[in-house]
Amino acid sequence: MLVPEGGRGQVWQVSVPLRRVRQGIAAVATTVAVLVVLAIVQAATLPRVVAHDRIVGENLALKARLDQVDRRIADLQPLVERVRAYDEQLRAIEAREALPGFGPLDPEEIAARQAWIEGIVPSVGAAQRGDDPPVEARLAALEEDFRAVSTGLDDYEALLARFDGIQSALPQLWPVDGVLTSPFGYRRAPFGGKWKFHTGLDLGAAYGSAIYATADGLVTFADWDSGHGNTVVVDHGHDVTTRYCHASRFLVTEGDLVVAGDVIALVGSTGMSTGPHLHYELLIDGEKVDPLEYLP
Repeated sequence: MLVPEGGRGQVWQVSVPLRRVRQGIAAVATTVAVLVVLAIVQAATLPRVVAHDRIVGENLALKARLDQVDRRIADLQPLVERVRAYDEQLRAIEAREALPGFGPLDPEEIAARQAWIEGIVPSVGAAQRGDDPPVEARLAALEEDFRAVSTGLDDYEALLARFDGIQSALPQLWPVDGVLTSPFGYRRAPFGGKWKFHTGLDLGAAYGSAIYATADGLVTFADWDSGHGNTVVVDHGHDVTTRYCHASRFLVTEGDLVVAGDVIALVGSTGMSTGPHLHYELLIDGEKVDPLEYLP
């Protein structure tokens, strides 16, 4: 309480009960203690909070990185499928020694291309799994490699597409049920006995036997041909043509569409012939080739 000590000019003195003083001191002490405890708790938990925030940030950054990798992998995937398809086609023709119109295949070149494919396609999957630490660097190298080869793939796919067409145009079956009596190449001509180049196969068969179209195509000629007698010519597309000579009877006319196995004529002995047989010719790119190399 306030207590005056005199009259005018008196000095007031503050009188505080001891109990109040003690309560105030206790309250201050409690507040200080609480603040100290809070400070200690904060000091103890702050590193954990900071570490948690750092981990969250790293996870978000990693997720963004993986999302970017996934997008780049997705961009590469169509080209990977093209490479795989090219590989399958390449393996399908590996056993052949030559392609009509393209010349001989190089086994070393095929092996090299297959080794490249076997190495580069799985590496895309490895990059996606994150097996290699520098994922972005590996992807960048793959993207550069794929970009470099994409133009070449266009050319190779066009060539293989043409090869597939040529395959269907080449003989799918023998033109007659008979026996080979004279092969392709030089021989003594049956008339005159001089050495002469024989441009097809002579296949002996019974008179009137069926002559089959050896592949799908368009009949471009069915008429008499000097020397070869009754002749049928079938254009199979892709610069592949077959000729069937010495027939006794036509069963097709010019302009007819035929499929492999259709009977187009009957065996005869017309023209310059010594007996019933079929003279069969195969032309590729306008050049007469040995049918034995292409007949099944």
